[in-house]
Amino acid sequence: MDNIQFGAFIAQLRREQGLTQKELADKLNVTDKAVSKWETAKGFPDVKLLEPLAQALGVSLVELMQGKRQETDTLTVAEAGAVVSQAMGQSERITARRYLRLFRWFLTATCSLCLLWLCPQMFIFITFWQVSRNFVPPNAAEIGVIGGADGPTAIITVSRPTNHLLLDLFLQIGLPLILLIVCVVLAVKVRRLEKKLK
Repeated sequence: MDNIQFGAFIAQLRREQGLTQKELADKLNVTDKAVSKWETAKGFPDVKLLEPLAQALGVSLVELMQGKRQETDTLTVAEAGAVVSQAMGQSERITARRYLRLFRWFLTATCSLCLLWLCPQMFIFITFWQVSRNFVPPNAAEIGVIGGADGPTAIITVSRPTNHLLLDLFLQIGLPLILLIVCVVLAVKVRRLEKKLK
């Protein structure tokens, strides 16, 4: 079934009945935007709405699904099965696309949060690396001075905890970075799958 042909057929039947999109929508308990989407091939009605839609437009369910009027009133079992199968497939694809779009937006939001987390963490890591190369790390646990206060020589000692440094680094930078990469890859794959379902 072609969405464009289906939408044009709905628009034609609606005009023949002298109905506006709003009036048809009221009969089906949907919004006029939904009817507009059906007519412009940007959407497809839910399977539960097909029979009431056909009744509201004064055609049989088979005529509605085929997008054209039938010369004969009967269909073979195979033709009827094909029409119902097409309607179910179309409805399933639209529902799948809707859920995939929501999942893609969730992945995009997760990527944004990871980036917001990583930017300051990377700044802190770079600063820590530069400072530790030059002199004293910013998270030094203890700084002490050995020598007399009045003497010309002072020895500065620095100690820092290193037992959890790699774990902290992984939790603050590595884990969000891995999550970011996974979300980006999944978002791209979901977008490709959405395009296949059109």
